[in-house]
Amino acid sequence: MTKSKARFKKLDDDSKILGVGSLFRGVDRKGWAINIDFTGKKPQSMQFSNIPVLARKRVLNPTQVPKPAGLPIAFTIANAQNWEVARASACPAFNAHHHGNDGNQQCFVVNVDEKRVFIPQLEMARVLFYHDPFLARLSLQHDALSEDFMLGKRDDGQPLIVVREGAEYPVSYFNRDDNRRFLSWVLLDSEARASFESISKNLIQNQYQKGSYLHWNFQVEPPSLSGVQLGARGWADNDSGSFFVWEITQLDDLPSEVEGGIDFYHPRYERKVGGKPTKGDGKQGQAPDEFDLDDDELSDSDKATLALISEQVSVSFKTPHITNRIAHKTKAVNNIVGDGDKEVLDKDLSPNEKEESGALPGGAWNNLDDQTDDAHLFVGKFKSFFSAIELLISKHGCRKISDRLLKLPKVGDGKKHWLNDTQNPRCIAVVELEHGGKSFTILEIDTSDGAAKLSTMLLTSAPGWVANNEKVILQRIMKKSLGWPADYFKDQLEESSYKGIPHPESKHPGSLPPESIDPWAQRIANWITRSA
Repeated sequence: MTKSKARFKKLDDDSKILGVGSLFRGVDRKGWAINIDFTGKKPQSMQFSNIPVLARKRVLNPTQVPKPAGLPIAFTIANAQNWEVARASACPAFNAHHHGNDGNQQCFVVNVDEKRVFIPQLEMARVLFYHDPFLARLSLQHDALSEDFMLGKRDDGQPLIVVREGAEYPVSYFNRDDNRRFLSWVLLDSEARASFESISKNLIQNQYQKGSYLHWNFQVEPPSLSGVQLGARGWADNDSGSFFVWEITQLDDLPSEVEGGIDFYHPRYERKVGGKPTKGDGKQGQAPDEFDLDDDELSDSDKATLALISEQVSVSFKTPHITNRIAHKTKAVNNIVGDGDKEVLDKDLSPNEKEESGALPGGAWNNLDDQTDDAHLFVGKFKSFFSAIELLISKHGCRKISDRLLKLPKVGDGKKHWLNDTQNPRCIAVVELEHGGKSFTILEIDTSDGAAKLSTMLLTSAPGWVANNEKVILQRIMKKSLGWPADYFKDQLEESSYKGIPHPESKHPGSLPPESIDPWAQRIANWITRSA
């Protein structure tokens, strides 16, 4: 379950972050906290689990949507491993516009045109690795990746990531395709892994003790990030030609050694089969509209974890890969009411690590907006459909103008943009054909998980009409919980310009017997011929 409204109990409304300082923990404690300066001259500390939402000038517990702070900057990274390193206090732009006690924090320094841009190292790690509390905690533990995950290959050579028994990796994270993709990148890409593991190495080498507390100024060795498009906001000092980054908002075209498909195995994941999806969450009740986060409490390892969506950072890979969940076992069910954690009815959540001594359900921030262009990797789900398209071309005189696969968007708290069985993105195929001088567009949605019985949609329209109205069409499909927006087609086109073509009967969702594809193509061709 995902809820976006959550507020920290110990913070005032509209608490703006002015400074992000050093990490610390008691010598007898396991968890690390971080010093944060807020408006109102109130120094505070937050558990490091909250790092996905801790960026300078961010507003926590907002009472209204805050405007983006600072000035934008964008540039292409040549090689981040060649960047200089300096403290924030060495940046004139930082000194010209700061209110926190974080001048001793380490920054990367890069020359962009005629500016010297200072990027806090913790902010770079936040957008590269800290998309959820799990990886944040794991990065501070020595050799934690090897202790929690085992890498191997299946019999067919497919890469396999195994979550070890006893690992703290929650099923709720495992169920998200974007979380799995970034974790697999950290595990399998040599530069990403070396960068991630440098965090704990630097901590061990450079932490220092004052009284009964350990302290550390965050440090990370970056991947090269060659060709990455970085977007950020911050403050410029024109007299010195310097710029201090408050928050990175975008990292596009991340390089990756990981390609194709990666299988993920989690010992606590059971795949539910045989059930028909139901609306809502069955008899699990209704959760509050807003949650209170208790940053002083641990979460209970036996209770659910809710994903809490914050302001997001847009990140994408230049070479995409997909991940597939491998089940410990399959479980036959009558109805599918969700995949993982149960509804949480209590208003209080803990954003911190899970322990047996914890008392509250967990609330886990997720700041990831994965914009990777990867729809083409799911073309295998449309094998029968594209076989029918080839018959329309070879046998029925159609000419293909274009074909594309698109990921369906998330709308509200809905989950239909994910496939129930794999939790990978649900895609739609868009094929534009020409016959008899007329343009036809065929739409096919992947319902291989049995989420809906949806015909193939055939439209007669001007060339490019679907592409020009694509965003509206996809949004309306999702608002109808996987239904064709016939009212929109009727309003924009003519009633005779759209037609749902039923699929052939099949005992196996997502695949058709070869002998049924020819008649399916014939039914589509008949309608095209009558309309041409």
